[in-house]
Amino acid sequence: MAPVFVEFDFGSDAYQQACQLRHEVLRVPLGLSLYDEDLSAESAQRHFGLWDGTVLLACVTIAPLSPTSAKLRQMAVRPGCQGQGHGRKLLRFVETQLSQAGVIQISLHARRTAVGFYEKLGYHTLGAEFTEVSLPHLRMEKTLNPADWRNSKLS
Repeated sequence: MAPVFVEFDFGSDAYQQACQLRHEVLRVPLGLSLYDEDLSAESAQRHFGLWDGTVLLACVTIAPLSPTSAKLRQMAVRPGCQGQGHGRKLLRFVETQLSQAGVIQISLHARRTAVGFYEKLGYHTLGAEFTEVSLPHLRMEKTLNPADWRNSKLS
């Protein structure tokens, strides 16, 4: 069975599983807890995941900034599944969904260690390095071209 892309609601079981994955991948290695953060603003954000049956392989949250721009947040890929293209496929799917909704600009704060991943997908860095959740980050952006998604195969 091929993995399936799903958009899910804040507070749903899928959202709780995504929070657990984000906690394990993005916070535990830093000695932090996602559950110490105020997640209430996420009720106004979009949540996406890539599922293999009942297993969440990768997830990401999208915060709308304006009708034509959004911020990608908290992308996480399950340990043991990293380096297999799941993050790339999920991001391509999300970019297609956002483009179809009229978004043309995506921004994000990339951990220094993830900059290469995003660069391969067409994102570019802006400004100086800064510290967020105790790690060096860079601001990155990408302009979406709706024509790019007309025949996309999400590869």
